[in-house]
Amino acid sequence: MNMQPSDIPTGAIDTRLLGSLIIELNISRRYSKSYPAGHPVIDASLNKVVALYARLMEAHDEIVVAAAKNALLVENALLDKSNLVFRDFAGVLFEHGIGALVLRRGLTVEELGSFNLILGLKREEVSAQGGIERIWEQSHISALGIRAIRYDLFSTTEEDVAAGSPKPEKSGAGLWERFARGLLGGSLGGGTDDAAGIDPKLLARAFNRRCRESGAGEEDEYIDDFADLLVQEESDRGDGLGRRIPGSRIATFVENLDPELRRRLLTKTFETGEPGTSPALEEFLGHMPGHVIEGILEDIDSDRVRVSPAIMTLLQRLSLHSAGGTRDSVSFAQLANAGSQEKLRMIFSEHAAEEQGAEDGRPAAKPRTPSDGEPPSSRQELDLLRETMQPGWLESRVGEIILYLATAGGDPAESESLAQNLGDMCGYLLQTGDYHQLLGIIKQTASPALPAAFRDLLRERFSRRDFLEEILSGLATWGKSRFDDIRFLIETIGPPFIEPLLDILATEESMSLRRFMMDRLLEFGPAVKEPVLVRLEGRPWYYLRNLLIILCSLDDPEIIPHIRPLVMNKNAKVRQDALRTLLSYNDPIAERQILRDLESKDKETRLVAINMAEKSHSPDVFRKLVAIVAKSGLKPLDLELKCAAVQSLKEIGHEEALPELVKVLGSANLIRAKALARLKLEIVRSLEGYPPKSALPILEKIAWGNDELARQAEACLRVVRMKSDGQ
Repeated sequence: MNMQPSDIPTGAIDTRLLGSLIIELNISRRYSKSYPAGHPVIDASLNKVVALYARLMEAHDEIVVAAAKNALLVENALLDKSNLVFRDFAGVLFEHGIGALVLRRGLTVEELGSFNLILGLKREEVSAQGGIERIWEQSHISALGIRAIRYDLFSTTEEDVAAGSPKPEKSGAGLWERFARGLLGGSLGGGTDDAAGIDPKLLARAFNRRCRESGAGEEDEYIDDFADLLVQEESDRGDGLGRRIPGSRIATFVENLDPELRRRLLTKTFETGEPGTSPALEEFLGHMPGHVIEGILEDIDSDRVRVSPAIMTLLQRLSLHSAGGTRDSVSFAQLANAGSQEKLRMIFSEHAAEEQGAEDGRPAAKPRTPSDGEPPSSRQELDLLRETMQPGWLESRVGEIILYLATAGGDPAESESLAQNLGDMCGYLLQTGDYHQLLGIIKQTASPALPAAFRDLLRERFSRRDFLEEILSGLATWGKSRFDDIRFLIETIGPPFIEPLLDILATEESMSLRRFMMDRLLEFGPAVKEPVLVRLEGRPWYYLRNLLIILCSLDDPEIIPHIRPLVMNKNAKVRQDALRTLLSYNDPIAERQILRDLESKDKETRLVAINMAEKSHSPDVFRKLVAIVAKSGLKPLDLELKCAAVQSLKEIGHEEALPELVKVLGSANLIRAKALARLKLEIVRSLEGYPPKSALPILEKIAWGNDELARQAEACLRVVRMKSDGQ
């Protein structure tokens, strides 16, 4: 079935932005299924999609995204078929009967929410509500349009419809008829009304002749039709019909094709179908003669046909069965001298059942031999294969297999190919959120047993900006459940994460995520210095404050010249943090600025300067603080400044301040008695910060009384005595 619409706009489309939109659409769809309506996670995701959508449609009135079973097409071109997110989204659209999604301007959050609700329906629910077109009409979604898939065309012909004849019985022959009729009508001239009954050998000869005489374009069209024949999901239809593809006729047809044509046809078919997802593919291969299977395996060995590991396993099993024999189990140690393709075939075919059986705690399943009685049918053999290939089982072992092959091999070209395959698999794990398994593989790739070139290739792959940003995007996508895994990944990969962390920190709105990123950056220590320093200009004030916190933790005097300009920043909080950082390094320029601020007529400036003075080591600043405490006056502003100065003096802890503090403790003021009492309490509490031998006599004298000040002195006395005993 040709899913490509004829009116896709030809204007240039930003495919990268479109790809980002599709990824966010898929995330939004998943959130809508996982969280209750109105949840903040859903709202944030919807708004993000709408913003991306508006950016994409600024230069377009309409964009049509066609959906095949596992691929998206725009302007007659595939959108990165290897991208698992694209394949997943295409599968969802196809599952709901949507052959094309039409994007128009003006998408709203409400319409997007309705779209996600529709995609959350099951196929039977769509059928029960009258089909996707009826549901879409009732949803009143205007910015998004659809073109529905006509499932009825899969099993009937135009002649059947015109004649009003009933649909075929529970059979998949309609697909074969359509394919055969197309070949006969185009190659033999007259066509026939009995396309289903034509001899497959004759049909193959006609196809061979047509392909020799015509161009590649028409040939490719029939090859595409054949691939569609084997991957249509008719067995999953909601009409309850159990359909069966005529596998024996298709196998005979393929057997009699010219070798080169057969290779091209099978390559296209293997790219489209997978065992376990396409019963038609299994049925067809199950009827394939043994000598053809062996020929396919030889083509695979010579790189003339490429297949996935799962199809390789299926072909190998069928080859063993057709030969009527078995093969001894092969140990990993015997694989070192074999070719990489042969290694994979041997591993998948000989060790699949054994490893699965060991994990389940039961004896491993072994292929039956003629001595066991009547050999199993091809369908039974496929059922046995399915038992040894549980969901996720194959993916969980591919990494180990590739690492072993890399350890055993010595060919640089092979190492590059293996590194590429392992990197692709890690990308898949990343997109599915399996960070735990990803972490295990990355740790294994650092093993000295692996070739240096292989390790370098993977190190470069794992250090790529897009790979690192994809890991960090999981913080928002998967939430706190993945925080620990992502933290371990950051620790394992190391400094390449610094730049992405700093850039994302500048725009991240979530406080918990900013705190997570700050903690990770602080753990890198001196390695963050240079990346932070180059970001100190032209940045928002809140970002600069975070950068100053990082720099202050480094205890590196070399950063002082870079921080000094921030003392003159327009934002008061940035100025204060810059001064505080410089004071921690005893910078004389910062000391002079504190002295100027202590003399300021602005209350807030003076108060901030007093609070920051606790970090100062300047004798002039110390004397100024003592003078503020000793100065007469107990008005509210004076009291606030005096209490702040007392706290800063406590942090400095110089006993030279004690005489002035004792004078205040012994003073009296009838007019502002309450204000003075509060100041005295602050002074008594501050005595804990001074040397015990100097503070103890003062506290013991005050503790003899029976008022609130005496009770506070008694409490502080216990603290100071404990501190003195500890010394």
